[in-house]
Amino acid sequence: MIIEEIKHYRKLLDIHFDLRSYTCVSWSRIPDVAEVASCFGNSAEPVGRWTLSEASEYRDRHDPSSAEEQDPIVLLGTRSGWTITVEPSGQETTATEVIRRLSAHGEAFCVFGGGSPEWQYSRDGGNPLRVKHISDDEPEIRTLEALMGDLPCRADSAGENWLEAAYALAERVTGMRLGDEWLTEPHEGYIIRRAPRKVLPENLRDHPVATDPEIAEIVADPHGHCRKTAELCARIAVEIAGLGSDVIHSVLAATLDSRLITAELRKQVQELALQSGRHDLPGTPSDQTAVLHALLGALDPNERQAAELASHWASRVGGGSPDQRARLAILKACAEYV
Repeated sequence: MIIEEIKHYRKLLDIHFDLRSYTCVSWSRIPDVAEVASCFGNSAEPVGRWTLSEASEYRDRHDPSSAEEQDPIVLLGTRSGWTITVEPSGQETTATEVIRRLSAHGEAFCVFGGGSPEWQYSRDGGNPLRVKHISDDEPEIRTLEALMGDLPCRADSAGENWLEAAYALAERVTGMRLGDEWLTEPHEGYIIRRAPRKVLPENLRDHPVATDPEIAEIVADPHGHCRKTAELCARIAVEIAGLGSDVIHSVLAATLDSRLITAELRKQVQELALQSGRHDLPGTPSDQTAVLHALLGALDPNERQAAELASHWASRVGGGSPDQRARLAILKACAEYV
């Protein structure tokens, strides 16, 4: 039995190597994902359904400056009465107050892989049992002694297979096997804001354009209006550059109705952008090229990516009225927020 468990988790950790480096996985008896997210404190901001790879990509794109710490991301999914949480590049669950809150409805267990792997177990909101691989402490583990058996994940266990054994212990505690399918499927994503974050920078919050009903609606809910953000950016870019063609009109129509977005239309825009770029100076796209890339970005099937690309390229189009420039600045801030 123990050999089969270790083999399973060794294979899983080899496929998802991040679990070995700096990722925390936890299980809680709380069945509601929103309630679990609130256990992490501060403001839990829902961001829709993300896969583990999408969450990791988000972290890479929003790398903080050296003066600030990045807001944690948690992915939550329910199964058999448990809520499973994955923290890519995070370990919020290992904080005593967090795992105590997670165990308030019964039990919580977490495994953290890093330079010094550890696992924790808490019951009924009590102080957790914490076992670290590299530690001078040898905590009393009578609570889980029967379940642990000869799994090599005690403080004094040898290094080989320690993390695999910790995941095997989680399986014995929860009765659930963590598999590749769960780690590749999308789950409810939340960003745990360490401090309230404003959508707009201070210089744009009181701008008259921000009170425009169409813009204000996007600012109030950037996550729910990614496609609208992309559509407006593309439209403003076309207006500023004064461009018009059948393909451009088709793209603008498609940004209003995603059913009109086709691979053929995207290919046409991509070819036009490449042709236009051949006449540009290196690293300096012309307004026409920037507009075409904004249109291409607006057609991206991923709504967040569409908002990000369309706002980025539209902002590189020169000229425009002060009102148009303000709209693009606000829309770009909304795209960067998500």
